[in-house]
Amino acid sequence: MVKQVLQIENTNNEDFKNEILGGVKNILLDFSKQENKHDKLLTREETAKMLSISLVTLWKYTKEDILPAFRIGTKVRYKKSDVLQALQQMNQFEK
Repeated sequence: MVKQVLQIENTNNEDFKNEILGGVKNILLDFSKQENKHDKLLTREETAKMLSISLVTLWKYTKEDILPAFRIGTKVRYKKSDVLQALQQMNQFEK
């Protein structure tokens, strides 16, 4: 285990606090950006390609509530996080 030492000189407690809060804020922003990547809305074609299935099979999965879909006007969209979760559930083996 490597031990790291941080020595702080010539700073007041307010600047130190702001520096820590700024670092934490940046980490949380990066984390939220990564989370939002999974909430991207995918088209039918993108979803079928991601799952390596045909559009007919995708329609079947949607109709059987295996894969939740959202209708926006006349368009059908799938949340990437829902697709990944459904894929994970489809691939679980009974123990």
